[in-house]
Amino acid sequence: MLYLCMHDELKRLQKLKIEQKAKSEKDKIINSYIDSSRTLEDKIAAVKLKHSVDKSAFVSSIKKLLNKK
Repeated sequence: MLYLCMHDELKRLQKLKIEQKAKSEKDKIINSYIDSSRTLEDKIAAVKLKHSVDKSAFVSSIKKLLNKK
């Protein structure tokens, strides 16, 4: 019984690691687009996209965008 519980926990941990890695990759791609965009409109569009993907990252994206101006 203990083995099954540990096995389930390891599966959940592995799944969480995979999800976090995917989220990190998405953030890197969107941040790269924000950094490489030349116009403010493109940057705003990328920030909106990031907000739709991860609502908690919206504020940090806005701060980053404003700090670069």
